[in-house]
Amino acid sequence: MPFRSALRALNDPTSITHGVVSSGVVAALTLIDPRRLTVGQRAVYRLANAGLAAWFVGIGFRGADPSGAVPPMGRAALVAGTAGATLGFAEAGEAVDARVHDAIARTGARHPRRWLAAGAAVFALGSWWLSRALETPEDTPEAQQVAVDLPEDVRALAAHLLTATDDFGAPELRAQLADAQRLVFDDSDGEFWPDAQLEVPDELPRAVPAHATFPVAGRFHAFGDLSFDVRLMVVNGALTSVVVDEGADWTPDQRDAWYESGHDLGELGDWPVPGDLELLIESPTGLRAIGA
Repeated sequence: MPFRSALRALNDPTSITHGVVSSGVVAALTLIDPRRLTVGQRAVYRLANAGLAAWFVGIGFRGADPSGAVPPMGRAALVAGTAGATLGFAEAGEAVDARVHDAIARTGARHPRRWLAAGAAVFALGSWWLSRALETPEDTPEAQQVAVDLPEDVRALAAHLLTATDDFGAPELRAQLADAQRLVFDDSDGEFWPDAQLEVPDELPRAVPAHATFPVAGRFHAFGDLSFDVRLMVVNGALTSVVVDEGADWTPDQRDAWYESGHDLGELGDWPVPGDLELLIESPTGLRAIGA
């Protein structure tokens, strides 16, 4: 999903999206003169700065601690401590901000606050670039995709969906699935993520439609009552992936709560089993139970 990809890029400290957005937020906050704010506005301003600092520390663990050496409680404590320290030093920081602003004004600059914001943006962008360069050295070989045996639990899930109908190119896709292999990156750490990229032999018949999400989905529930859908992707008539996505029946509030809480699909931990799936098929009114 585009939104999920954008969110993942935003929370990746080495991505260009993160560098641009974070620098823009720093500049936007620097444009605000805290001396002109009311008591309530200043509280919001300080909370925004504390939240930004905590976000930087939180996502920084992705690159600085990829093995998870710092336990989740330790990470949470450091993030909370960063936010608390930022709030605690807010008054001192605002005093420095005022001195720098006034020093720029004394030079004759017409818009000292804009110059201050521009400097903050350049500093933030430079810090991001330096951090990115240190985390991704130029001599690091680029990861390559390699074909490995497709795990039988993934093959069984795909077969369960493909045997629910003989329409939509299902016979051709079943033939492809029998010889399918999984594509993985050679530097993969083996962490679970419910997206199995597939490679099928070129000589096998292709399915029609050639570009589609296969209309049969398998729905299961996890984390209480949250639904998730197993889907099959078809590109150029070939079965290209088996994925688990957020349930198509999620409300906007459920989706927002999921993303805002920092959850991701990797927390599922493993693929569902075919017996846990409710088979659904696309219809003009959305997904419905097969036979309903």
